[in-house]
Amino acid sequence: WLGFIVLALVLIVQCLVFHDGGITALGANIVNMGIVAVVVGYYAFRLSMRVLGSGRLGRLVGGFLGGWLSITLAGVACGVEIGLSPQFPYGVGVTVPIMGFWHALLGVVEGVVTAFVVDYVYERAPSFAVVREVEARVVGGGGVARG
Repeated sequence: WLGFIVLALVLIVQCLVFHDGGITALGANIVNMGIVAVVVGYYAFRLSMRVLGSGRLGRLVGGFLGGWLSITLAGVACGVEIGLSPQFPYGVGVTVPIMGFWHALLGVVEGVVTAFVVDYVYERAPSFAVVREVEARVVGGGGVARG
């Protein structure tokens, strides 16, 4: 939840102070970057740490995959939204491949930077990088996970 809150606040400041994206795109930006990117990045990192272990390799691969997948899938989500918009003359068949391709390229840089920042924080200030294990609870007969 904290990642979502932080990104939502950053996007609101960018929108209102720097006029980046505009107020009409704020909701879509919060969905794409605050929900899609945060959730995808978090679970990609956690899966990598679970498969490869919590050592340096797991952190580097997890950081890279989390950074790369988060920006790539947020871009694809944006492509879907643009393609479905009646204001845009091209459909999803055009917007999704274009957004996916360019964000996958940008995601390589994002992944490398994220991998090294995550590794640096784990090495220098491990108390800031504690990722709690997910505890499962059963609520009303259904499984609910919370971290």
